Amino acid sequence: MKSGLTISESRTDDVLVLKLSGYLDGHTFVELEKSLDAAIKGGSHRIVIDLAELTYIASAGVGVFINSQHQVRKHGGSLQLVNPAPTVREVFGILGLEAIFTIHQTVDQGVRAAKK
Repeated sequence: MKSGLTISESRTDDVLVLKLSGYLDGHTFVELEKSLDAAIKGGSHRIVIDLAELTYIASAGVGVFINSQHQVRKHGGSLQLVNPAPTVREVFGILGLEAIFTIHQTVDQGVRAAKK
């Protein structure tokens, strides 16, 4: 049975790290959208999203990543995606998102990329 979405936040220097777990779909994407909008409006323009515990993603969730990347780039920042589960990575591949996002293996790699 599907579960909701859990978002936990931490910081490494000036980089916001969001760890997602559960399902990112048409019902839960609003939670992530609100969290990212608040972070960006609050001045966080270097963001890493850890996808290791995200078990499902729908197109609505993908849209949040694309929109947020656009928003942080307006401020000279970046949005980095890290360690998606195989099922999530497969969706990224099918949708061609690997051409839009660099997907890192570890949070540390994502943080380093976000600082550049």
